[in-house]
Amino acid sequence: MSATAIGKPGPGTPVAAAAPNPSASVHITLGACSLIMLVFCIVAAPSGALHFSLPKIETAILLVIPLLLPPALLHECKAWRYRDAALMLPWTLVIALLVTQVAPSATTHAFPLRDMLWRRIDEHLGIRIPGIMALVAQHPVIDRLSRFSYAWLLHPLILCAIFLPVFLGRREAAQRFILTNAFGFVLAIPCMLFLPAVGPWAGWHFAATPLQQACQASIESLRSGAISGDDSFGGIICFPSFHVFWALVSAYALLSMRFLRYPAILAAGLVTLSTMTTGWHYGIDVIGGILLAVIGTGLADWVAGAGDGRAGKVASPKGQTCLHARRID
Repeated sequence: MSATAIGKPGPGTPVAAAAPNPSASVHITLGACSLIMLVFCIVAAPSGALHFSLPKIETAILLVIPLLLPPALLHECKAWRYRDAALMLPWTLVIALLVTQVAPSATTHAFPLRDMLWRRIDEHLGIRIPGIMALVAQHPVIDRLSRFSYAWLLHPLILCAIFLPVFLGRREAAQRFILTNAFGFVLAIPCMLFLPAVGPWAGWHFAATPLQQACQASIESLRSGAISGDDSFGGIICFPSFHVFWALVSAYALLSMRFLRYPAILAAGLVTLSTMTTGWHYGIDVIGGILLAVIGTGLADWVAGAGDGRAGKVASPKGQTCLHARRID
């Protein structure tokens, strides 16, 4: 004779842990930040801007679908942490697409340039960009390292922060990185809109490099109210410095990886310093980038931490009541 008893499992009886749901707070927050940026792009973009955005939108739609397949497979394999980490890749694509539209859309509104204000603030803080550049130029090795750091270190650092936490199943690092970016750009929208600037060469009146001249031409073109598909700069943001922001949040995402921890910190430090030594940013831009990284990281930690707490309660069989069927002979 057999019967089914429902109650608490007996001692030594294996219990199948319930599949933890992806952190709702993380996905709701990313959705809310994306919606804010999308609304801004729709409202702030000049007429005809959508024409240049359609190829990016189509590409994003085509890529999001295959990016959802690995999380689905990992869910079936019961690899929950890898699943949650992999779910950040579609969000990364969405946030990246919106970011490329937010910056140029904000620049087209052509609020007064703040270069002279940033110069006065730098002077008040004792930061003189031409003096810093001249000091570095006296040491050719340091000068070459500085230029290399600004041009080449940031992108590998960002790519490592995007993909390594996903591939290694570091759910917390993956979630915090994309959350920090989402918060950072939402918080920076008023700065992009109301506090535009060209760069220190405009405020301090020193000779700009050909690349800086091209950047200025891009900003001036956007400030005329038109977005061009040929614009490779996309409304570069002077304040706050996103070179500094991305360097810091990328290094933070890699802190849990022992072999990358110190190289990432070193790379982030070099990128941060190079923003001034190469003449691309004011000192106040760097301070703004640091503050934005700190605030964004704090908000991301709070949201991801709340999600981890709820997920932990679902995933852990310890101390929870469950329905358990056992055979009685």
